[in-house]
Amino acid sequence: MAAGFTKPYVDALFAVAGTIPAVEALLPDLDGFAHVLSASADLREVFRNPALDRSAKSELLGAVTEKLGTGPLAARLLSVLLLNRRLTHLGEVVAAVRERLDYDQHVVEAKVRSARPLEAAEAGALREALEGRTRRTVRLVAEAEPSLLGGFVVRIGSEVYDASLATRLRRVRAALHEGMHA
Repeated sequence: MAAGFTKPYVDALFAVAGTIPAVEALLPDLDGFAHVLSASADLREVFRNPALDRSAKSELLGAVTEKLGTGPLAARLLSVLLLNRRLTHLGEVVAAVRERLDYDQHVVEAKVRSARPLEAAEAGALREALEGRTRRTVRLVAEAEPSLLGGFVVRIGSEVYDASLATRLRRVRAALHEGMHA
C-alpha cells in the first residue's frame, strides 16, 4: 500500500490530468526523473539540504527537467514535491500513481515464481485462469526460481496459490512423518 502522504498528490494529479490516459502519459517523465534522482546521491543531497536556498533548488530542478524533456504537468508535480520537501520521495508517489491506475482500471498484479521461465502460452493460460478467478485484468510479473523444482507459486495481494512441486513434496514428507509416528 502506498504511503499516506502520497494520496493528496495522486488525487491532485488525477484531477488536473483529467483522464487515465493523460496520467499514464506522465509516467515516463516521472520515471525518468526518478531514475536520475536515484542514480545521483549528490542530486538527492542537494534537494534534501535545508540550508540551500529554495530558489536555487527550484532552478536546479528546472534545469534537470528541461534537459530530460519533462512535460509541463510532470514538471509541475515535481515542483510541488520540491516545495513540500517530498521530491526525494518521488518513487513512492509514482508507485501510488501506478496503484491508483491499477485500481481504476481493475488491474491486479500477480507475482509468479516458477521453476523455469514461463513460455508465452503458459503465461497466457495462467493469466486467463487468474482473470477468471479474480474477475479483473491480471498483469503477470514472472521470475524463475529453480528451488521450486516444478510448478509455480502465484501471489496476488495477500492471496497465494502454491502449485509447486517443492510444496507438494513437503506435504507428502510431513504426511509420511505423521503416519510413522501415529
